[in-house]
Amino acid sequence: MDSQRHKTQKKVTLDSDNLNIVEIEVNDTFKTLLEDSAREAYMRPWHRIERGLRLNRLRIFIEDVSAQYDMTKDEKDAFFIFLQKALDKKLLNTLKVVNYDQETQRITTIRGLEVKRNPENILKWGFSAKKQKADGTRKKKRSDDPPSVSTDIDQGDQTKIEEN
Repeated sequence: MDSQRHKTQKKVTLDSDNLNIVEIEVNDTFKTLLEDSAREAYMRPWHRIERGLRLNRLRIFIEDVSAQYDMTKDEKDAFFIFLQKALDKKLLNTLKVVNYDQETQRITTIRGLEVKRNPENILKWGFSAKKQKADGTRKKKRSDDPPSVSTDIDQGDQTKIEEN
């Protein structure tokens, strides 16, 4: 008698056909919600996209570039690992380095990235070295500037050359 004392009795009268319809509707709305949020996530600027989504876009970029360089599957995998490490080292975090088109949701170019085949038909890739700035970040004096060429719009087709 004590064993029945704490049990809750529930009457379940569900029609299995109605239950399946409800599950299908919930699954469809849930899938559309997830797809919409994924589309919105890829519509953000490059620096606002999460790491996993960036890796996905890098894979698509590699597929787009692979035809241009006749990459094998092993070369694609090695190239992806290289780009993944570059992403982890924060070399691909800024908008200045990665040109990402939000409309098409694809990477158009990665600045400084060089991909070449050597004469032995081995694919090589890497980032070009950054140019060192001389004398820090201070602006150069005007007297040090090289001569510049500018077009004067008010005078029509005449071009003015300024030398400092």
